[in-house]
Amino acid sequence: MVNEKFKAEIVWFDPGEGKPMETYTDLHNPDESLRGRKVLGINVLRDLSYQSTSRSWEDGIVYDCSSGREWNASVYIDKYGLLKVKGYWHFKFIGRTLTFKRV
Repeated sequence: MVNEKFKAEIVWFDPGEGKPMETYTDLHNPDESLRGRKVLGINVLRDLSYQSTSRSWEDGIVYDCSSGREWNASVYIDKYGLLKVKGYWHFKFIGRTLTFKRV
């Protein structure tokens, strides 16, 4: 897997009460031509490179559908098997981490 880039796409999300998740579109995308695309199927992580020394994926990009912004990203699996996705702007210590549980 040398020089292989990893990505992730949205396959499910909890929209809460209201519209079904299949109806949500990328309304906040800065590219007006993409605002009508469905949120389901959007690549929200891209260009991640696996680093065996830290057992993490680094130097990627995460897309935030709720704001239409992109951030630097790193990803790792913690000792409990939870996927941790950190979005940040240039410096990791100034970021936000989202946790995902395998279903």
